[in-house]
Amino acid sequence: GAFRPPLVPPPPGSYELPAIKRVGGFTLRDSAGRTVDTRSLMAGKIAVVSFIYTACPDRLGCPLASLTLRDLQTRLRETGLDRDTVLVSISFDPERDHPAQLAKYSQIYDADPALWRFLTAPSGRVLDAVLASFGQDRTPERDERGRPTGRIRHVLKVFLVDREGYVRNVNSAGFLVPALVVNDIRTVLGRAGAR
Repeated sequence: GAFRPPLVPPPPGSYELPAIKRVGGFTLRDSAGRTVDTRSLMAGKIAVVSFIYTACPDRLGCPLASLTLRDLQTRLRETGLDRDTVLVSISFDPERDHPAQLAKYSQIYDADPALWRFLTAPSGRVLDAVLASFGQDRTPERDERGRPTGRIRHVLKVFLVDREGYVRNVNSAGFLVPALVVNDIRTVLGRAGAR
């Protein structure tokens, strides 16, 4: 199951989440192979953006992010925030995580494609631009002969992006709790008292 640190989130609206930086728009592909403009996908919505790769073996890495977004998907539906939010998982590994692989992965986490989209870059160059825009690290591991191992080192980060494309919060493993993310969404929307 998901890692659940002992955290009681502060009430929505009792804190501020100032803009950190604006992220760019990119043309990626979804799990059905369709071209997706990220600006259009996130326009008018709060976006919760994670970076993952489907072969990630670290259960406190990509699987934790995906389990948390699965739980968050349920909470968003229960609270009615699903109309104002989109969940986006972008692959670190465009060579292996082609659309069909992302489609299989999304099924493992019961992702509703109307709410949670899985995307991959058409090239490493585009992926590098996406990662730079968000400020997400990634280092492909190599063996002693310099050959790729298929593992990617990265810090787990999940980004909260507002309706204007500004990152308002970045959660890592210790603060990646669905209740906190829901409160962050309500705070950014200005709906402190919403249930």
